[in-house]
Amino acid sequence: AINANANGTSLTINAATTSGGLNGIRTFNGGTGALSITTSGTTTGTAAEGIYAIMTNAASTGDLTISAANTEGGTYGIYADNRGTGALSIITTGITTGKGTSNGNSGIYALNRANSTGDLTINAATTTGGITGINAINSGSGALTIETTGTTTGDNGAGINAYDDGPGAVSI
Repeated sequence: AINANANGTSLTINAATTSGGLNGIRTFNGGTGALSITTSGTTTGTAAEGIYAIMTNAASTGDLTISAANTEGGTYGIYADNRGTGALSIITTGITTGKGTSNGNSGIYALNRANSTGDLTINAATTTGGITGINAINSGSGALTIETTGTTTGDNGAGINAYDDGPGAVSI
């Protein structure tokens, strides 16, 4: 498992296969720059998230970017929360699975907070969630875009749940 936190500027994680009893990758960036996660193998978080990433600094101007191959979590496959002003981007090339069946557990959960001026973009291959396949919430002023190339399934809810309460365009 990888547990990384930064309070300086940017934080970058490049990993092949990662597995943890709780999270596969768990990271917080309280710095002013970007948070970037790239995986080339399988990332597994047995009891919680496969990938858990939060940009915690509201003054951060960097982007939160996740590029993942295969990801599996006991609750969420990928959980991304952008509290900064930059963009949030998630790209998956393999299978993303969130197995949890409570509290909105999803294959991919992405939240762009109200102070974000960047876009929320998800380009996903195959995604399955215990509740929702892809749950995207954009409260910022940028656009919300979701593109899928594989099957998106919500076992107990919607395949895709997209919510935008900002002025940006929505494209699914």
